[in-house]
Amino acid sequence: MKNVSSSTIARGHSLSDEVAMRIRTSIESGSIEPGKRLPTEQELGEAYGVSRPVIREAVSILKSDGLVISQQGRGHFVNPQGASVFRLEPSFEDKEDLADLFHFLISVEVAATEQAAIRRTPSDLNAIRQHLGGLEVAIRENRNGVEEDMKFHRAILHATHNAYFISFGEFLESRVRNLIRTARENTARSQDMVQRVQNEHEAIFKAIAAQDGENARAAAAYHLDNAAQRLRIYLRHPE
Repeated sequence: MKNVSSSTIARGHSLSDEVAMRIRTSIESGSIEPGKRLPTEQELGEAYGVSRPVIREAVSILKSDGLVISQQGRGHFVNPQGASVFRLEPSFEDKEDLADLFHFLISVEVAATEQAAIRRTPSDLNAIRQHLGGLEVAIRENRNGVEEDMKFHRAILHATHNAYFISFGEFLESRVRNLIRTARENTARSQDMVQRVQNEHEAIFKAIAAQDGENARAAAAYHLDNAAQRLRIYLRHPE
């Protein structure tokens, strides 16, 4: 097809996200013009070397972004008005993009952790403590603790009692879930590293427990800076 790239996609964590990014690039470059109909699922599947369910999920992502709209009986079309929502598609291959993403994440998470320390209630603190304990259990059972890690940070977001931090944090989590999973799985390769990460979590918890916003901010920044470094090491030396 002349309006989309015909290069197949290497298998990775999320084919649908990658396909959505490729289609979006074709739209933004003008290869598929606003108001024009998208190629069929079969055509897109052949172009990218993926199944039709993957194409359907990718198109669903573009529809949720408002970049693609459906017309019953006619198919999917590029929205003439463009995307209507904020987008975030990190690339593991683009190191500069990855660095920019982490700087962005740090700015959000650090501010949220500071506000959580100031605003948290006793029940909020209990929830954070519970998920910190869940991480300890995951470490003892030699599991990667990805879900427990996300629950810990999610509980901190809820402790801000700020709807914007909570909803945007959920958006970030859904968009960078693979990034979080890769960083955590990389950490799980070394018991020493696992314990260092858990020590960072404990420092965050202690600052929130003490309602010390300044130390909570510093502990979150230290943890996320280290997380970025751990991911960079993995990406340079994958096994």
